[in-house]
Amino acid sequence: MDPLELLRSRNRFEETLPSGLAVTIRRPHIRDCIIAGRVPMPIIEYMQAVARGNGNGQVPELSPEMKMEDAAATARFHDEIVRCAVIAIEGEPVELATGDVREFLQEDYDRIVELGTRSVPLVASPQ
Repeated sequence: MDPLELLRSRNRFEETLPSGLAVTIRRPHIRDCIIAGRVPMPIIEYMQAVARGNGNGQVPELSPEMKMEDAAATARFHDEIVRCAVIAIEGEPVELATGDVREFLQEDYDRIVELGTRSVPLVASPQ
């Protein structure tokens, strides 16, 4: 295996989703989403507030007027994470468009978001 293939293999994960659909996940770099302008401002502000907490485990409280805006922003952010994370379905390479993410069952979508946002650990695919 050449060095570039080795590097890529470290960020490819085979996952069977709750529906039984097999996907290959590449965890997106959040900074790339931010640079591309695909992370809504409320999400960036929230991430900054979390970072200011220096890992003390305290999550900032959302103001009531921001909760609805944040919910919409979070939904757009999650769509982007799913779009960027899934690179193959049933072994076939794919490039998902934004609208394609709606085709996933909710349980599958939620699992991809967990994986893409690093909320749960993954094990690299064996090569």
